[in-house]
Amino acid sequence: RMLPGAGGYVVEIGEPWADFPTADVEADTRRMNAWIESMVRTMPEQYYWVHRRFKTRPEGEARPY
Repeated sequence: RMLPGAGGYVVEIGEPWADFPTADVEADTRRMNAWIESMVRTMPEQYYWVHRRFKTRPEGEARPY
């Protein structure tokens, strides 16, 4: 999390996941995404999405950025 007044950051490092990775790449991906989502939900105002995943859109669709 970012500290107030540009005072730096606090980084929390959790325990390693047991039985990870597995042979099931899709299940591993779902697990990682669920974890990321749970972390973002704790402080969504501090989440910063820098990757422009949807660079192109179908004609007539609104731009997401």
